[in-house]
Order: sequence, then structure tokens, then C-alpha cells
Amino acid sequence: MDQKQAHLCVIEMCKQYGDLISYRMGSQLMVAVNSYDLLKEIMEDENYTGRPRLPFLDRVTQGCGIFFTEGESWSQQRRLAMRSLRDFGFARTRSAEMVDAQVDIIFQLLEAAADNGDHIRTLEAFTEATNGVIAQLTLGRRYERGEKEFIYLNETIKAFFNTSFLLSMPLLFPSLDVIVRTLPASSSFNNLVFGLQDFVRNQVNQRKEIVDDSMEPECLCDRDAAVKNVVTMRHSRSTKSSRGVVEFFVAGTDTTARSLEWLVVLMAVFPAIQDKVHEELIRVVGSERRPLTSDKSELNYTLAVIEESFRFVSLVAIGVMHRAKQDAIFHGYRIPKDSIILPCTYGINHDSRIWAKPDEFYPEHFLNEKGAYTGHGKNVPFMIGRRACPGEGLARMEVLLVFSAIMQRFRVTLAPEYVGKEAEILKGSYGILRQPGDYKLSVQKR
Repeated sequence: MDQKQAHLCVIEMCKQYGDLISYRMGSQLMVAVNSYDLLKEIMEDENYTGRPRLPFLDRVTQGCGIFFTEGESWSQQRRLAMRSLRDFGFARTRSAEMVDAQVDIIFQLLEAAADNGDHIRTLEAFTEATNGVIAQLTLGRRYERGEKEFIYLNETIKAFFNTSFLLSMPLLFPSLDVIVRTLPASSSFNNLVFGLQDFVRNQVNQRKEIVDDSMEPECLCDRDAAVKNVVTMRHSRSTKSSRGVVEFFVAGTDTTARSLEWLVVLMAVFPAIQDKVHEELIRVVGSERRPLTSDKSELNYTLAVIEESFRFVSLVAIGVMHRAKQDAIFHGYRIPKDSIILPCTYGINHDSRIWAKPDEFYPEHFLNEKGAYTGHGKNVPFMIGRRACPGEGLARMEVLLVFSAIMQRFRVTLAPEYVGKEAEILKGSYGILRQPGDYKLSVQKR
């Protein structure tokens, strides 16, 4: 099985044998789900909320956080995190203001490229912007571009997504862990995680020096201190807090930045669609101010383009793995305890039974006959069910505000040397996330 195209192999097996199949990789039983309706049902079942047992992750998370834990620990930590985030206007006005401030960083790059005729890639600017939003939301810090601590943060998050696949081998062959834990890649990963936790802990301690009990909490860490006696667990509050913040950075940065990168690349490849987005923005918003979340209800085509980019790209080809916590029967099939559930998100997002033109970039998938946005429907960019992405609201809001601000002010095209290479750019490649093929963009001010 080609590691970089494994999702296509799994999808082909599903087409041949059915939407629910099982196969073994090493000693591990995998259960692939390639139907939206089946996936929705299985993801709502508490039995399948477990996470695979990955020793290299267990060693650094130690039961803390919400992305790699399960059971009561996961449930309590998720509830506390979501309640805290809601208190700070998560995906609402306050977060929108944070995003708007980060748009300035992106505009600096685009304006310089337009003025100088430079050909650029956009990922770095998008990464800095999304990191900036999460830093302000969780740590109460607004970093300046070029600041030493911000550079460290950006470089460390980037390194997470280059983690060697060898660390996951004990999932398939458990006895290999005694070897894997001695590899340089294992030490590097541990240093990354613990280094970032120490960084977060230091930021929190600095925050404590300027915050007292009489002040209203301004970020997640302030809120955590205010409710420190609400939940009593075997881990210290500071450890849970720092690991929770680390998870928000890792999960919320590269995914949002890559989504924005893909959107801008798609607009360069499909200029007619780009023009329609710009025309809608000028009609609804005008050119005197940036788009706001309050404009959302009138930005039907823009929302459809964003949703279609999520579907078409399928940033994560196989969704985050789940684990069956007990033996179970599902639609007549026995699923043994500790089976790994693989959500075939790429297959669902390209299912001809759902989508009129599954292999084309077609925003009309999310518009009705009157041109009104119909919602995300059976698109699954943030997964579904009990373990759906807790940051979906923030991510959608960031993508809308950043993308619409760019389309309002700028026109992007492929640099001349990349014209004619559209198919290669759109094919891209998969690591942890799908990335476009080699490209550079030209930018013009509107």
C-alpha cells in the first residue's frame, strides 16, 4: 500500500466490498467507514470515542488534554475547555477582533508582493496569523512579527507536522516500541512537546504577575486560574492547562493555515470563481471596510466557495482514528474491542452518491436553485459526532474573515512559470495534511 496514497487504496476496497470493511495492518484490525450515514451513526456511539493507544503520545500527554485522551478524563477536560472558550467569545465578537488584527500581517505580505512584483507562497503568513489568534485567545499575548518568542512558536508548530511516521509503528506492531522509543525521532518529538509545554508554562507564569483576582479573565489561562478548584483530577492544573494550550496550537494552526492556502490557490486556478466572490463582497460589504461576521448571512457564494474548498481538498484524507472500547455489533458486523475506526473523509467528500460533480471544484454543491447557501450538508471537514473538532467555530470564522478580506482587496493569479501546471498543483501531496503542489502567486491590488 502506497503510504502517500493509502486513502485511495482504502476507498477502492470500499467500492469493491462495501462501505464498511475491515482489514489488518500488522497485528491491528482496521475498520474503514466510507459512508456518511454510517460514519454519523458510529461517531455518535460512545463505544467508539476511544483513541488508539500510541505509546509515543501516551508518554508525553500522560492523560492530559482533549485530543488524545478518552473516557471521563477527556469528557471533563473537554467540557471545561469549551466552557472557558465560550466565556471569551470563542468564534464570536472577541475572536473576530483578534482575527482582524492578524489580517494586517497578511496584508503586509500581499501589499509588498503587489508593489514589488514578487511571486509568493502564502502559507507562512497564514501560519503566523492563526498562531497569533490562538496565542491571544489562550495566553492573552499579542506577539509582534519577528519577536523571538513568536518565531520559536511558529517553528515548533511547524516541526510537529514533520514528525516521523516510524513513531506510529507500535500501533501495528506493539513489540516494536522498545526499539522506537530509542530512535532519535522519538527524542526529538519528546523535546518538541516538553519544550512547548515549558514555553506555555513560562508564558502563563508571566501572565500571573500582571493579573490579580479582581480582574476579569481575558484569556483561557486566566479562566483556568479562576476555576482551579472546580475539577479535581490526578494531574496538576498547571500541567493540564499547559498541555491543553499546546493542543490548541498544534491542532488549530496548520490546519487553518493550510485551508486558507488552498483557498487562495484555488482562486488563482479558477479566476472566474474568484471574480464572483469579489463581486459579491463589493455588493454586500463595499470597499470602505473589511467584511464582518455580521455580513455572513448575505455572503452566500463566498460561503459556498469556502465549503467547497473543504470538500474538494479534503485536508485530512482519513479522519482522526477512533478506537472501539468494547466488543460490539454494528449493522450486523462484529467489531472487536480495540479495533481502529478509520473515517474515510476523502471518500465521503468525493462520493458520487452525494455530490453532483465529486471530482470538480463546484461551489454550487452548497447553493440551492435561488443561489442561497445551504450549509455544509454531508461535508465532513471537522468530523462529526461526539469527538467533532472543538475548534470548528473558530476555524470557520477565521477562514471566512481572512479569505473574504483578501478577495475584497486583492486579485491572485498563478505566477507565469506555473501557468499550465494547474493539474499538478491541485493534485498536491499528502503528509499529515494535504498540501498543494509547487506553486507561486502573483498579487494585484484591486
